[in-house]
Amino acid sequence: MAWLALGQAQAQDWDRRHAFAKSYCGLSLIGVPAMGEGQLVDEDVVTPFGRSSFVSPAVNIGATHFWGHADFYVTINTVPIKLGDDVVKNSIHMGTFTGFRVYPWAVGEGHGVKPYLGYKFSPWRYRQGDTPELSYKTTRIKGMVDAGLGWATSWGYFTLEGTKLLNPDFEVNLTLAGGPTADRWPGWTIGMGLNISLETTSVASNPVNKQLNQELREHSKQGLFLAAGPSSAFPVAASDAVTEAYPYLDDRSFPTIFPDLALGCHFTKADALVAVSRRRMVQRRSAYNRALDIDRQSTALEAYKFVGDYHGFVPYVGLGIGMERMDLEEREGDVVVSEGSYEEMPWYLVFGWDIRPSERGDWWVLRTNLRIPPQLELDHDDHTWSLQHLEFNFIQLVVYPQRWKRAKDLAKAG
Repeated sequence: MAWLALGQAQAQDWDRRHAFAKSYCGLSLIGVPAMGEGQLVDEDVVTPFGRSSFVSPAVNIGATHFWGHADFYVTINTVPIKLGDDVVKNSIHMGTFTGFRVYPWAVGEGHGVKPYLGYKFSPWRYRQGDTPELSYKTTRIKGMVDAGLGWATSWGYFTLEGTKLLNPDFEVNLTLAGGPTADRWPGWTIGMGLNISLETTSVASNPVNKQLNQELREHSKQGLFLAAGPSSAFPVAASDAVTEAYPYLDDRSFPTIFPDLALGCHFTKADALVAVSRRRMVQRRSAYNRALDIDRQSTALEAYKFVGDYHGFVPYVGLGIGMERMDLEEREGDVVVSEGSYEEMPWYLVFGWDIRPSERGDWWVLRTNLRIPPQLELDHDDHTWSLQHLEFNFIQLVVYPQRWKRAKDLAKAG
């Protein structure tokens, strides 16, 4: 809270505002120890087997904020690499980390190595099985706490950390008809990050952006924008259909990563906007040669208001209403045994933030969208599937073509 108050108090300091954040992108390598002994049930015979350790290469996208005191980021884990040969095929995929780090002593150029504490969360998915008839997977959203060291230069940002997984216990169904069996994820990991620093804010500290900012404070013209970015969705409620009729399916299975597209208008004088967004989410569940897919196509009309400006970190909150088309298909092997198409008009709670170095004077900004339909469900064959998913748009690029043209005209005029 002290950082937020500091940013608000200094909001009129133009040069310091443009030093508020520094972006980066790069790679991480995360090491995970052995998971312990697993179990396979085949023809009612329980067979134990060993599960080896692995490393997970990942892609980092983030930015340090509050002049080096905080780091907000996403780390997108790729395919895990096993460090041993297991008798039964199994893997852990840690999904995309969404997290933050807190530096009591600011990290940055000339500041040396600094300690930090952090927190992140992501979907952890465990898969097991050599054949479709014996394969299953389960997903849980897991929280993690970090302690590490960071070092930043003018061109790079490096981290080394240890991570503790909170509540590593989970349950699986080892057979189609059997009850839950206890299992456990590894309780800790180690990781290092190697990143290239990207200067995207200080370059915006120029007379053209300053003049454009002043103009847009006085009117709401030049507000048309286009936006696009990758997004994911977190199931936040259990589905009655899984708990009652399909306990072997992965209830918290995440939809695949999808594009979040938007077209809208920013009314700069009021600092509010109206937009139409478009997303398509496909959620797949499968186990023991059975599968159930829900294909959700969503178009929403949204309005939200920006609240405060903390030296370029500008949060917003709003509401939306949408049209949802939902297609469900259930299969046993390659045979479709049930299907249906449905339409709903749910309401959404929308919130997030912009990174706006020049207050209102930037012709492009980075936006993070979060969106949830609190009451969206799908009823099919006397079963209810929850679609109360928290959409989390990692980083959306927002481009204002009219502002870009105006900035070019101002630059030519000198």
